[in-house]
Amino acid sequence: MRSVSLSDVACSIQGKNAVNGISINIKAGEIICFLGPSGCGKTTSLRLIGGLVTPNEGQISFDDEIVSSPKFQVPPEDRQIGFLFQDFALFPHLSVMENVLFGLKMQKHEDIEARAGRMLALTGVSHLAERFPATLSGGEQQRVALARALAPEPGLVLMDEPFSNLDPPLRTDMRRLTVSLLRGEHADISPATGIIVTHDVADAMYMADKIAVMSDGQIVQFDNPEQIYENPVSPLVVKLMGASNEWVGAVNNGVFSTPIGDFELNASVASARLMVRPYHLNSGDGESGFTARLSTIRKNGNTQALDIVLSDGTIWEVIGNDFSDTRLEIGDEVKFQINPEDVMLFTD
Repeated sequence: MRSVSLSDVACSIQGKNAVNGISINIKAGEIICFLGPSGCGKTTSLRLIGGLVTPNEGQISFDDEIVSSPKFQVPPEDRQIGFLFQDFALFPHLSVMENVLFGLKMQKHEDIEARAGRMLALTGVSHLAERFPATLSGGEQQRVALARALAPEPGLVLMDEPFSNLDPPLRTDMRRLTVSLLRGEHADISPATGIIVTHDVADAMYMADKIAVMSDGQIVQFDNPEQIYENPVSPLVVKLMGASNEWVGAVNNGVFSTPIGDFELNASVASARLMVRPYHLNSGDGESGFTARLSTIRKNGNTQALDIVLSDGTIWEVIGNDFSDTRLEIGDEVKFQINPEDVMLFTD
């Protein structure tokens, strides 16, 4: 396992600041996810760590030893890293077994045949050992690529959107398998530090010890999944963590008046944004709450999903189980309740 440290790292790609002064410390054995929209810098950050790109500023260290700076670069092949790319990047002219053996030969690993066989067994593709990549399904290729990346026992594994080409049920299986292998939960398998790039919040929430949320080349929040979900620092983070309703308006004399109630804010604030997750809205006739007109009713898996129209015409989504036994019709005026702790307020 290897620790990784980035200190004020910046990198320009074709004249554009892809990464803009990020600093992050990753402990040995942690699984970290870089999460963010396309173009935010997460893949460039991964490539910087892997030595595929040289920083313009700052430095990157493994176990307190510098591996990257503007004037010094340890080659990727000398960093003891396992790579797993979005397109799997298997060698098409090599069989499954030969693909896994390739990294072991490069590392001069002892008893490479036994090691390769062990990795194919753990990833469930032993029966495909003599097949070639073009004859495999996407899920099978992903398992082979995972076996190849982990076979040389790297201290650090870098993954770039490893599950994006897989169907949802298979993604779940591969997340579980990948985490168990990185944790070293199998005999003869050493744990490794894992750094994963993803735009899928489900990947990050399931796999990560910590999530680094990126925007415009910077890390805007770095914390464990629970804290990022419960205490997002910006509207961007809220949206990345799942569906949300929002309402934007002016603040007058420190009062933010919204269709669901008034909120006291700093008097110097000119405007604010209110955000509420769809499943934090519940039906009820309590003293507090607000009334909205029902415009759409639909099933959302095992729950009921509603579109409601607020007093000013804004449309919000409501998701919950407590509507299933209620006879609702389009056009009904429905009373909703929300826990004040579930209201997220941001000043613009």
